[in-house]
Amino acid sequence: MQLKNFYPKMSILGIATVMALTACSDENPTLPQVTDPNGGIFNPTPGSSSDMTPTSSDAVIDPTSSSAVVVDPSTLPAEGPITQPAGLGILVDDFEDGDNLSKINDYWYTYNDNDNGGASIITTPLNEEENIIPGRVNNGSNYALQVNYTLDRGEYAYDPYVGWGVQVAPDEANGRFGGLTYWYKGGAHEVHIEITDVEDYDVHLAKFPASRTWKQAVVRFKDLVQGGWGKEVPFDAKHIMAISFQAKGNKSKVMTDSLFIDNIYLQDSSEVEKDQPDMEIKDPVIPTVEFTEAEITVTNPLQEKAMKYLNKGVNFTNWLENADGKFKSFELGEKDVQILAENGFKSLRLPIDLDLYATNRDAFIAGTDTELKFDDDTLFLVLDSFVEWTAKYNMSLVIDYHEYDNSYNATSAKDANYIKMMAEVWKHVAAHYAESPREDLFFELLNEPDMSDGKVTAATWTTAAQAMIDAIRSVNTKHTILFGDAQWYSITLLAKRTPFTDDNIIYVIHTYEPFAFTHQGGSWTDYATIHDIPFPYDPAKWSTVSGDFGVNKSTKAYVKTAIKNYYKTGSKEAILEQILKAKKWAATNNVPVIINEFGALNLRSTAESRINYLTAMREICDTLQIPWTHWGYTGNFSVIENGKLIEGLDKALGVGK
Repeated sequence: MQLKNFYPKMSILGIATVMALTACSDENPTLPQVTDPNGGIFNPTPGSSSDMTPTSSDAVIDPTSSSAVVVDPSTLPAEGPITQPAGLGILVDDFEDGDNLSKINDYWYTYNDNDNGGASIITTPLNEEENIIPGRVNNGSNYALQVNYTLDRGEYAYDPYVGWGVQVAPDEANGRFGGLTYWYKGGAHEVHIEITDVEDYDVHLAKFPASRTWKQAVVRFKDLVQGGWGKEVPFDAKHIMAISFQAKGNKSKVMTDSLFIDNIYLQDSSEVEKDQPDMEIKDPVIPTVEFTEAEITVTNPLQEKAMKYLNKGVNFTNWLENADGKFKSFELGEKDVQILAENGFKSLRLPIDLDLYATNRDAFIAGTDTELKFDDDTLFLVLDSFVEWTAKYNMSLVIDYHEYDNSYNATSAKDANYIKMMAEVWKHVAAHYAESPREDLFFELLNEPDMSDGKVTAATWTTAAQAMIDAIRSVNTKHTILFGDAQWYSITLLAKRTPFTDDNIIYVIHTYEPFAFTHQGGSWTDYATIHDIPFPYDPAKWSTVSGDFGVNKSTKAYVKTAIKNYYKTGSKEAILEQILKAKKWAATNNVPVIINEFGALNLRSTAESRINYLTAMREICDTLQIPWTHWGYTGNFSVIENGKLIEGLDKALGVGK
């Protein structure tokens, strides 16, 4: 079985010379250019071509489900014709020779998720020697690379995947390439342009939707983004080592599909489409925000408690809330609590997926078990440790039930047993702390209900929240509960809400506005390619070309609109105008409101703009008397780096030694 051949390689340009001398090039018009890259994925995908070996079990080619029977293309339904590339670039493969050797002198290979516990299968047509061969097509050519696959998570913790690709010899001369074009028909997929600089599988990629007719894909290298889980590495075409494709599924169902790839072509930089002026540079439009002291005054004693214990807080992120985040070791611990306390922070929010510690969770939800059981040794090792450490360093603690796996969603929200499970989880935790004398220990019901989709309604979420409140209060009337509304702790929904009858609840909102600034470069968002948006909006730092900020033809329309309208949203006053709605609601109902998530990614914005944003947020919270907790301790939303407070945050957030 031919998986991969590791012959010494010529550079792409060297092969191009041979191709020219042997008349292998096609003399056809240059392809029209339609750029369509997209931001990447949240979870790592081990199995990159960079670690493949000829005997790797990652390759699964099933000759019983593939066929090498010769088919006359003219007997197939006509599809196309597609055009063949010609110009200053290099043809990687047009598959017309009918074998698995590319035009750049390397063999096509496949891989899947089996070595990581997945059960996905990838097959291609095979010849009698069981080597990969292209499939017959009638699209204006005779052959295209044909891949059939089934995506099955199996025991893999993340989204299932299969992939295929071809190696490239890194070469300084390859720096002249600025993009890649190809034609495809079939399932949604990613194209990965792998470079030697990336060592943690966080490859540069673009994402394409399914198409049941032949469609041209064009990727500008300037628009590539990494998946976002690893080290950020600048893209350098001189270091390209592979061009690969990947089909990804999801954890909830098994998916079967196929994909044809044809006429893969590396574009010379001179052939890559240039950005054109499409915006105006406008003066900032700053809203006038007015309110009286009476409109923001809350006399409820819980307001004083919130200001005392829940101001100047930080979240511990990307750990216990993850889909596979059940505690294994203290990635963060006493030393980190001490660092925060010594730098002037007063509150710790601990996001933790509490139901991961229910040992028979699924059986309880299914109704086969009537009593929910827990791994108390692990659960309370974690929680009791942070209770102890925060007390030692005079910080409050929020236990935040936080599900990144989106277990509570539009489907489970209708399941009475699921709601009962969540209530029992909180009853168990609340009972454990019923005798704790700490008044600065808080229970946050559930972070951003249905956080992936936002489809659970406020009314549905209220039913679940009330069940959890009742469960907590059946064993613990002392400790204060935190409640945030549906749709990512929406200000709009909260402003329409009637408060719960329980008089020991503090209400919570999250805000990341202006999103175009705070989430530029976020691989899991539609802002993955966006960069260099300043805060506040400044005409002197703006451009008439949206492409200067990373907008491309695949950028969603609402993102383009947000950037074009940034002159109206990119100000402290615009943020204040939104948060004031929540504060006025709180004052009207005489209940406290806090913000326990805000922050700005440090991937594509300048340090100066982030300091400006955090200063604005702190000043807004001071003005409105709203306690705040920053999303992020370290990482892409960070306040501490290498154990030290980031320069400028002492003044921006009013903290520091």
